[in-house]
Amino acid sequence: MALNDLGEQIGRPVTLPPLKLLPIDDVAERRELAERLAQERTVRVGRDAWIKIANCQSFDQWRKIGAALSVGKQHALKVSGASEPWGRNYTHAFSRWAKARGFKNMAASVRSVAIELYENLPAIEAWRATLSEKQRRSLIHPLSNVRRWRAATTYGGKSPADYKMEAVAAWKKFVSCVAMLPTDQAAPLWQMVYQTKAMSDAAAA
Repeated sequence: MALNDLGEQIGRPVTLPPLKLLPIDDVAERRELAERLAQERTVRVGRDAWIKIANCQSFDQWRKIGAALSVGKQHALKVSGASEPWGRNYTHAFSRWAKARGFKNMAASVRSVAIELYENLPAIEAWRATLSEKQRRSLIHPLSNVRRWRAATTYGGKSPADYKMEAVAAWKKFVSCVAMLPTDQAAPLWQMVYQTKAMSDAAAA
């Protein structure tokens, strides 16, 4: 405020209107940053596991690698605009990501099955828990884990090769038994085989 020579106030004090700032809503921005940092950490851990894999493999290492590659998969889907993880654009985007992040020397088939391992990890770990310690120690590579897990959960605990072997054995047994029957008793059985074959062909058409 201003004073005259007598010390008296002249004029009115200048006051400014209070400035009200709207609160900054940066929750979404901070969440996005946190997710990005978490993804970078996941990729770094997976890359380190891949670097060490040549010297010592373990299921845990492949789990970390699968987690990292899953980040790359999501990146490739976003960049390529693909709705599914295949096609030329997706493949090129994922290959560029893999090369830039240290996974260039990993075969595409191994990358794919490592991602499948990670994306089905709870189910695969639950299945592994039913195995013996010796079996778990022998199942390290994602391909062997995914293949055995699929067989156990999709085919009733047996692989397609097992069922094929049993079918062949059953067919040989059938043929040998029918051959021991008189013609009039064998004929209806062969007729059942032909009818079953015709129905199977019709269903597959």
